[in-house]
Amino acid sequence: MTTPGRREDPSSRRMIDLATGILMGLRGCSARDAFDDLVKAVHQTGIGPAALATALAHLVGGKGDGVPHQAE
Repeated sequence: MTTPGRREDPSSRRMIDLATGILMGLRGCSARDAFDDLVKAVHQTGIGPAALATALAHLVGGKGDGVPHQAE
């Protein structure tokens, strides 16, 4: 999933993993299906995966007010 020569922010990866887990719990789907749904949302909205994952985590955690991209 990483591009050779490109460093990935570990906190971004954790947020993406957290969002994948949230989707698994809400939808009762596999990790792969949840990740695919997240990728699909990234393509549909043009928002980066870490930003979208952060918005989802904050929305589910009750901190959605004022978080960028919460509507998406």
